[in-house]
Amino acid sequence: MKTLTLNFPDMCCPAEFSPFEAAVLKADERFRLIPDYGARTVRILFPENAKLDEAAVLQTAEKLGLAFKRIDEVVTETVRIRIPEMDCPVEAGEIERELKKAGLEGYAFDIMNRELILPADHEIVLKSIEAVKAAGYEPDLGAEAAPSGNVRLSVPEMDCPVEEGEIDREFKKAGLSDYSFDVMNRTVTVKAADLEKAESAIKAAGFESSRLDDMKVSGPKTLLSVPEMDCPVEAGEIEREFRKAGISGYELNIMNRTIAVPSALADAAKKAIEAAGYESTVMVQRRREADFEDKTPWKRYFLALAIAIGCEFFEIAADWGVIHLPEAIVSGATLVLAVIAIALVGLTTFRKGIQSAMKGTLNMNTLMAVAVTGGVLIGAWPEAAMVLVLFEISEAIEQLSMAKARRSIRDLMSVAPEKALVRQENGSYVEMRVEEVGPGAEVRIAPGDRVPLDGKIIEGSSTFDQSMVTGESMPAEKGPGATVWAGTVNLSSTIVITVTAPASQSLTARIIESVENAQASKSPVQRFVDRFAAVYTPLVFVFALAVAILPPLFVGDWLGWLYKALCLLVIACPCALVISTPVTIVSALATATRCGLLIKGGLFLEEARKLKNVGLDKTGTLTKGEPQVEKIELFSGTTREKALELAASLGAMNKHPLSVAIVEEVRKEGVKLHEVKEFTALPGAGVRGRVGSGMLSLLNFASVQKAGLSTDEVEKAFHEAMESGRSSVALADAFGVLAVFELADEIKEDTRVGLRQLAAEGVTPWLLTGDNERAARALAGELGLENVSSDLLPEAKLSRIRELQKTGLTAMVGDGINDAPALAQADIGIAMGVRGTDSAIEAADIAVMDDRISSVATLVRLSRMTHSVLVQNIAFALGIKVIFTILALCGMATMWMAVFADTGTCLIVVANGMRMMRAKPKLDRMATAVEAQAR
Repeated sequence: MKTLTLNFPDMCCPAEFSPFEAAVLKADERFRLIPDYGARTVRILFPENAKLDEAAVLQTAEKLGLAFKRIDEVVTETVRIRIPEMDCPVEAGEIERELKKAGLEGYAFDIMNRELILPADHEIVLKSIEAVKAAGYEPDLGAEAAPSGNVRLSVPEMDCPVEEGEIDREFKKAGLSDYSFDVMNRTVTVKAADLEKAESAIKAAGFESSRLDDMKVSGPKTLLSVPEMDCPVEAGEIEREFRKAGISGYELNIMNRTIAVPSALADAAKKAIEAAGYESTVMVQRRREADFEDKTPWKRYFLALAIAIGCEFFEIAADWGVIHLPEAIVSGATLVLAVIAIALVGLTTFRKGIQSAMKGTLNMNTLMAVAVTGGVLIGAWPEAAMVLVLFEISEAIEQLSMAKARRSIRDLMSVAPEKALVRQENGSYVEMRVEEVGPGAEVRIAPGDRVPLDGKIIEGSSTFDQSMVTGESMPAEKGPGATVWAGTVNLSSTIVITVTAPASQSLTARIIESVENAQASKSPVQRFVDRFAAVYTPLVFVFALAVAILPPLFVGDWLGWLYKALCLLVIACPCALVISTPVTIVSALATATRCGLLIKGGLFLEEARKLKNVGLDKTGTLTKGEPQVEKIELFSGTTREKALELAASLGAMNKHPLSVAIVEEVRKEGVKLHEVKEFTALPGAGVRGRVGSGMLSLLNFASVQKAGLSTDEVEKAFHEAMESGRSSVALADAFGVLAVFELADEIKEDTRVGLRQLAAEGVTPWLLTGDNERAARALAGELGLENVSSDLLPEAKLSRIRELQKTGLTAMVGDGINDAPALAQADIGIAMGVRGTDSAIEAADIAVMDDRISSVATLVRLSRMTHSVLVQNIAFALGIKVIFTILALCGMATMWMAVFADTGTCLIVVANGMRMMRAKPKLDRMATAVEAQAR
């Protein structure tokens, strides 16, 4: 297949690409154009017997007035430099002025991620960094002495919030503030600059840690493999070349023969290594997880259990007269057996308990050490040994249960394949790791295979199982031009896709990252339980001390009351109480992903049960967001063809659904597009740009009136559209309206169902739209909505949300840029994830991946189910504690019974929390029941 690659220096977004694409496809729709906005290139794939030859394609670009040059290959290697303060186009403009002063080109801005995209050239990167600094901003590159970014530490023994609290206290003592815990995965995330302090603090808390992100290099990083660097001599030679090249912020690992360097300096680092006389290759890195490895010495544990049981039976046999031995021998034998059993399993518990006691903190190890020591001192040797052995075995079983929960959640999300079949220049396919495949690559997917990367279909049609992403069980039919997501399953036919996002930015990767981030943020119930546990354990310890001392002063029986106090110490362990909450929350978050809900934190999951109001945008939320041109009213002698070509030229510059609809109409009729200059988006009003010598606008009715361009005929055209519930937009120049386009947008099939579902859950829906009142009322009447607010600009939507918040918890559901302020203001912002813009999804707290309003009702039900399980677990854990406290005080409980009760409770609440992993069928049945009642 013939290919041509052109470099367009000014092409930094789709607005500059669209006119060229439209012109080429108009001539021959079989052409495939693959843009790379980072490298500012377009790769053009010529079909067989193309209607345009190479010269004609170049002439097309020239006619459009585009600056370009031909290059031999696609420049796909780019570097991203993060600029934390660049959060809007104003800052980007200031930086761009400095870049132009430095004579730099080929750059692009990613304001959403606050990044400057550059060609992977050492000189360009260094000059760009200086330009950014000259503009008054500090690029986030970091340095060896003060690295930035985050590092995850694996802490294998941090398996419940009690240990988390101990580490947290040490972190606070060390002056650390920016960190987060993930008890489910036994990891701690800290700033790279605080890494050494964090590791010391974890050690001071009595735990071991290891680095998962084993690099101190800040920002985006590249790992280079240098096979010949196997001793400090070679490393020294390479470092000398690095210093000559001005490379810093790297890290050498001679054991692994690797060098980690900032991605911005990867190209320069490879050249420096080559100058030192060595070869290097880029290593593909995958995020490393803290997988649980069962290191429990089960043989030793069961040996200790056998000895403890033997010790217990030996004492019972002696007491019952089955064995006739002197009391001293019996006592000595039981003591020796008990000490052996304790030594086999309990040294770690005693070490941790003593460390905690020396720091003035109480944890389960401290309580258990005191209880066992007390048992030994009062002569209850067999029971002391049995308690410690059972405690250690139960702890191991509990860890296995938690590991199973973690694996279940991880397996649920880890669905995207690691390799992809990528088309080469000669038409053959080569298997490559997904991290090595960039946007624009063509990937083949066979029936039965999972899609490896996000992309658009360019060859073939098939059905797809998208349940992992959208929660929808019914397969979706897709053909050329349709979007497919990594992790979904191709069910029927072989297809070829063009990759649209790297593996790290795929929808699946975003879902996994969101769930992992949500795990690190504590929900309100979890914070309450942690605070309660911090007070509960010391209080029980003081109470046990009082039981051991005060009653004997009045009634005697010191040993009896001391034994009761030891039972209370065993019962005092708060693990069952604190471990139940994170298991439940994380299991519910995992289920939410299966229901097509991407929830960004436990807070929003818990709060959703209280929803009273939900604001609903119209276009793309209640309707499909795919309007069609139904009618065009013409004025001032404008022809239909002229109106379409001018409106579509403006419309091609932005992605509003009404603009897209007009452009689609032009493609159907084969009308040519014009170059647009001085293009400006007018939020809440329309768009404006210069076409030829005249300034044209696409405006809504309110903006037409405000501009003084309305006439009786124009108003009549708008009113007719309003009466029929259609959207309308006017094409106008400086002298008046040239045409009014009437567009109809179908209501989503799920909208009516979703509104009924919300009403059944006691949530009041409100239509909040920028459309005029007549069109809004027409839609509301069709849907049976009573509460309508129309003609709302973004600021007005935000104000309306504030008013609704005064009456109760309020959510906002939308999918456009205009919805972002309201989404951010609402108690819970919900974005329609598939159709939603990046800014809307970024501003939202929850993304609905299947674009169904009924999923909002599912969210409310899931939240209520989760809250119910949380209450069950907390009530059960506290209830068991209370019951055994009473039994202990009445002398009816033994120490080993208390251990069984505590561990059994832990296992039960973990199992109950994990039930949320299987909640989807119940949620589906609840939705079906509501629909059955509605019929």
